[in-house]
Amino acid sequence: MKKVTLIVALVSLGFAAGAQSLNVSSAYEAQNRGYLKKAKGYIDQAAEHEQTKAEAQTWYYRTMIYTKIGIDINQNKKSAKELKEIAPDWYRTAYKSALNWKQFDTKGEYTNNITPFFNYIANAYLDQAYPAFNDERNYTKVMGICDTAIQIFNMAGDKKSAQAAYYLAGISALNLKDNANVKKYFNTLVSQKTDRNQVYETLFNIYRTEKDTVRAMKTARSFGKNFPDKYEADMLMAQGYLMTGNMDKSKESIMAAMNKVGDDKVKKATLLCQVAAIYELTNAFKEAEEKYQESLQIDPDQFGANFSMGKMFYNRAVDKLDAANNVDPNDETGLYDKLNAESKELFGQSVQYFNKAIAYIDALPEAQKATNKANLFNCLNALKTVYLRLEMNTEFQAVNARLTALQSEK
Repeated sequence: MKKVTLIVALVSLGFAAGAQSLNVSSAYEAQNRGYLKKAKGYIDQAAEHEQTKAEAQTWYYRTMIYTKIGIDINQNKKSAKELKEIAPDWYRTAYKSALNWKQFDTKGEYTNNITPFFNYIANAYLDQAYPAFNDERNYTKVMGICDTAIQIFNMAGDKKSAQAAYYLAGISALNLKDNANVKKYFNTLVSQKTDRNQVYETLFNIYRTEKDTVRAMKTARSFGKNFPDKYEADMLMAQGYLMTGNMDKSKESIMAAMNKVGDDKVKKATLLCQVAAIYELTNAFKEAEEKYQESLQIDPDQFGANFSMGKMFYNRAVDKLDAANNVDPNDETGLYDKLNAESKELFGQSVQYFNKAIAYIDALPEAQKATNKANLFNCLNALKTVYLRLEMNTEFQAVNARLTALQSEK
């Protein structure tokens, strides 16, 4: 009796194993004829069975079938609605299947056939990252999604396509003030010669904050080496030389940047603002003012130079005021009065530039005004302090009322 039972069991096992092998071939045939729902059913069964779940072919077909499901969904084919219901997260299953394929395909039998699917899967992951970034602002989630996309792009050997994921992950880390991860993602992009200026500038600023002159200069040099025709690279080198105290080299880099801009008025006006900011960092206020004025001569109706000029005078006024407040109360030299008067003069000089910056924003189309709300707030808030210090009560009340209205806007 036991013998008969054993024979029956063995026969059943053999039949089941054969059925699972048949599921693999049936899945292939079904997807080949466009019956993706059927193909999914067959390949899912094969992926769970002991005999076929350790075969590279099973996972190759499963990766292919689920990717095709994703393609039909994204292209809104006739079957898209039904496929979306049965495989809403098709890209996750495709990714896991690809990992299993990689584990079992030790001879690389299916490498050439499966690799083209990787980019589609990786981009599907990346598509999930953008709403998480823009709408949810869940930057930790974004970094996790991008890490997966990067891994899949790398499986395909497509470093160029992976750059978008590295960049988005780096920006997310920046929003989290996670400098360690910013450096991880952005240094990879630098090594891959990314053309995104922000990557080099962000890394440089992090290293400058950390007072890591060596890495800051290395970043600036990489920028110049990768893109010798970009004036932004020269400007980064100028800032780097300032960190080392080499003003002569800094000026050489500035001149190199100016020569590359040529007669492009828009770029020249922007560059002059950047040059002025460098001078301002070294407390060379006269030179800074000259460069801001040159920028304004090219383009009087701009936000950048007007706001920067106003901010420079404002910051200098605050420094004078702080110095005045630190004067010994017993001092009889008149230093307090002198510093206080200089502070008021500098506050006064800032007024026209803040007002011009505000006028620039007020003249923008409504859609652009919304994106400049923070800039408008900064201008109004600075003017509020200026008018208070200068005892310009009427102007203070007007600016304060507008500032209050701006803050109440949704």
